Amino acid sequence: MSRKSGLGHEALLKRKAEEKLESYRRKIHMKNQAEETAAEQFRLRFKHKHDEVKLEGDLRRSQRACQQLDTQKNIQFPREAWYWLGLEKETEEEEEEEKEPDEDEYKSEDLSVLEKLQILTGYLREEHLYCIWCGTAYEDKEDLSSNCPGPTSADHD
Repeated sequence: MSRKSGLGHEALLKRKAEEKLESYRRKIHMKNQAEETAAEQFRLRFKHKHDEVKLEGDLRRSQRACQQLDTQKNIQFPREAWYWLGLEKETEEEEEEEKEPDEDEYKSEDLSVLEKLQILTGYLREEHLYCIWCGTAYEDKEDLSSNCPGPTSADHD
């Protein structure tokens, strides 16, 4: 048996093998890219969730600090119900029983955790000269501005 083939048959076989190999390489490359993208999305979701949990913790700490500092100043009720921990739900239930909500009035549900944290830390800095990240009540505004790095958690990193 002789293995004779037509003119250019070997070149055709070689070209088909190269095309197959290139197709395989493209598939592997696309698969690797998809895996990298999925891993990056997972990391971003995980980081986002971690940041969200941290913000919620900072908000609860701020609410506890606000309630304690307001109480020390003999303030009986917070400026907003959500300024104190646990008081928001009780107040909202009472308000729902008493009246229908005003159209103009914004509710705490309208605010994100970050917005609440920014508002509350601003209140603590303004009214009590207190920074939750420093854990310090300052003597006066000058003391606060010169010794506290800033109004956000990132300023304290």
